[in-house]
Amino acid sequence: MAHGATAATALVLLLCAALHACSDAEGSGAGGVPRVLFSTDVANGLVDTHGGSGQCAVSFSADEKPFPDSAFAAQDVDDGWALAMALNLDAMDVVEVAGVFPTFGNATMSAEMLVARKIVRDLKGRDDIPMAPGAMAPATQTLQPRTFWFDGNEVRIFGSDGLFEASCRNPAVVEMERLLLESDRPTTILATGPLTDVACLLNTSPRVASRIAEIVALVSRVENESLQVNGTVVNDFNFRMDPGAGTLLLAAPNAREVPIRLMAFALTGQTSQADDLIVLDATTLHGPSPPTPESERSLAWMLRAQEARQELWTEIFGTAEGPFDQYTLAAVLWPELFDCQDGVAYVVECPFPAWSPAYPVDAQGDPLEDPYAAPDNPCIDHGSTNGSALSSVPAQLVVSLDPTESGPLVRGRSNVTGNLPARDQPARAVTVCTNFASDAARDEFAELLYQHSW
Repeated sequence: MAHGATAATALVLLLCAALHACSDAEGSGAGGVPRVLFSTDVANGLVDTHGGSGQCAVSFSADEKPFPDSAFAAQDVDDGWALAMALNLDAMDVVEVAGVFPTFGNATMSAEMLVARKIVRDLKGRDDIPMAPGAMAPATQTLQPRTFWFDGNEVRIFGSDGLFEASCRNPAVVEMERLLLESDRPTTILATGPLTDVACLLNTSPRVASRIAEIVALVSRVENESLQVNGTVVNDFNFRMDPGAGTLLLAAPNAREVPIRLMAFALTGQTSQADDLIVLDATTLHGPSPPTPESERSLAWMLRAQEARQELWTEIFGTAEGPFDQYTLAAVLWPELFDCQDGVAYVVECPFPAWSPAYPVDAQGDPLEDPYAAPDNPCIDHGSTNGSALSSVPAQLVVSLDPTESGPLVRGRSNVTGNLPARDQPARAVTVCTNFASDAARDEFAELLYQHSW
């Protein structure tokens, strides 16, 4: 586990003492070192289409024929920063990175495998860490076209005899299952991309529940919260990319045995705002002291790889992009930095998602109305004033900060058979992190990123 370790023991002990990284927290092994698996849509340096958009239908014309999203752009970089930071801390014996498993999301999964190899194998020299490809597209793609048996009965999408469980097991899911079952201590899963593979793991391998210390996911919004960056509305990307799998994760038969921590946008969106920005660039990142040829090479590549993305983000939002996925790693190593509490998670279905055969059109196939601006739409931020991009968001993951709140897991109605599963299950108890513990904790978080991101 100490592969590549070069930091002095005194520095490691100082880091542990100051930040409690070596405390005997649940999910830690000998010496209190947490063990983590990454399910990640790492895409640093890629100009690509979002993974699910490039591999399957995300929108449908009036006659229900799918057409893919062909818009290519510089893709997100926060997954790579989180992964690189974790590997640097692994070399200091602060955490163990037990596996890295790319899944579609920020880019196509096949291209993400190359980025993961670049960071893990080339930049960090970690040939010992297992890697395997995950989902190429969302579970939600199975909603169209609807499939029928010879006797006219519709083929189920979800459940033990449904399409998702019959087809979702891929090399990443199989390898995650193996690593969890063969480990002698619990492991935390960092879900920094769409939840497709983690949902498949829980739904098809019930034995892993007892081996998971926690699932920490970068996803969710607090009730009635509008998601905005510098006044521009954004979406809850990781849930939006596969709401079916996100719901399946919360609804899995064994999921209630597994602690789930949601890093809500109320927290993770703070440091991308103009008035509270944390920027990872050449002015803030300098690598270890003293630098090594390996650290200088890694930092130089990471900075070059993000240039196009930062230019795009700045063009849209007026500032550089701050950290997002790094919050999941920090929640495992330094939970005292954040204000986290018990809550209840549920899914709200927005009316008439893009694939819905009930989408209202006239005889020529032209829309009769804007469903996402309908007065009975329960989804926050939907409506024509926020642009058409949100019309492809079929559901939202919402967290109530009242742990006694009761109600079903899935709420709302889309008029699509099998749109989201588990309508008769109760909302899911979770831990949700919504703020920093203090201003000092926010500054400490920034300093940790600056010190260990290279």
